[in-house]
Amino acid sequence: MKVMSLRSLSLVLGSVLLVASAAAASDRLQELADADHWKEVRALAEPMLQTNPKDDRALFFLGRYKEVAGDYDGALALAQKALAIDPKNPDYHCLLSFIYGRQVLRAGIFRKIGLARRVRKEAERALELKGDHVEAHIILIEFFRQAPGIIGGNKAKARALAEELVRFDPVRGYIAQANFAHEERLESRVEGLYKKAVEADPRSYIALITLARSYGYGGQRNFALIEKYAREAMALDPGRVAAYDLIAQNLARLERWPDLEDLLVQAEKNVPDNLSPYIQAGRIVLQQGKDFERAERYFRKFLTQEPEPVFTSRGSTSSYAQTYWRLGQTLEKMNRKAEAVDALRTALKLDPNLDGAKKDLKRLR
Repeated sequence: MKVMSLRSLSLVLGSVLLVASAAAASDRLQELADADHWKEVRALAEPMLQTNPKDDRALFFLGRYKEVAGDYDGALALAQKALAIDPKNPDYHCLLSFIYGRQVLRAGIFRKIGLARRVRKEAERALELKGDHVEAHIILIEFFRQAPGIIGGNKAKARALAEELVRFDPVRGYIAQANFAHEERLESRVEGLYKKAVEADPRSYIALITLARSYGYGGQRNFALIEKYAREAMALDPGRVAAYDLIAQNLARLERWPDLEDLLVQAEKNVPDNLSPYIQAGRIVLQQGKDFERAERYFRKFLTQEPEPVFTSRGSTSSYAQTYWRLGQTLEKMNRKAEAVDALRTALKLDPNLDGAKKDLKRLR
């Protein structure tokens, strides 16, 4: 029997440790992405790529960061590199599909059609590779639900995919079905479907947050239930910001100022890299039009650190820009016109397409 030399054994053990380390880093990137800690994703993925430019998982997660941050060209380049390394990874096809979907928001009418077809192609390829891929199902559900018939939109297919999704991911499946019911104004079904998502997995952060948000829709807000389910989500995972955002909005609407201050301290302690609850509370305070000093304090607090990237219905946008816009509105209400103009100018430097800030600046001038 041949005995392995100490040098050979050392090389083998070193390789095993490298593989284990890479797997641990990939798992950590997944955890951070699932919890929307995108700055931390970037901070971990960039050094990994400096060490190994062909680390496909680092390429993938940095691409996800850039997609959320609105750098679609950068995200596309990274996704394509990851896919070139591992063409059969369904996650990478899904990322391409997401990026093409984001680009649709900025494209002209003719380019939209080509991009929409790419959205479908990449998501369908992901499903070919992994039939129970959750994100691929969600992409295709939204594609078939929203796309015009001329490029393949088909609500019946979307419903069938949502029913299929329920079988292997009931939480996301019921949420998809609730979105259909909301679109069709079947509000009597919406609450029941969101509750089914929670019943399917009472420890699902997404299910609890989605149910909590549903009680804030329309004119019949139920503040007690918003707070109830958001606090349950917060107890499950104190390191995620979404629950604090909802509770902060709720407490500001109800003018429960001591409770709000306590919550903001708790949120900053548990999620120090995301001061979003301050902007959520400040926005409500500004809308109420009573305590502009408080609103200014919350907006300025949020501006003390780099924000997490935010994706909205308008596409990726700078929450810094949004905050400077709201700060400008607040300063105007406090008769500090020169400071308001400066804040609005800063908002437009950060996001030249912020139409509300453009209108406010034009009016103030």
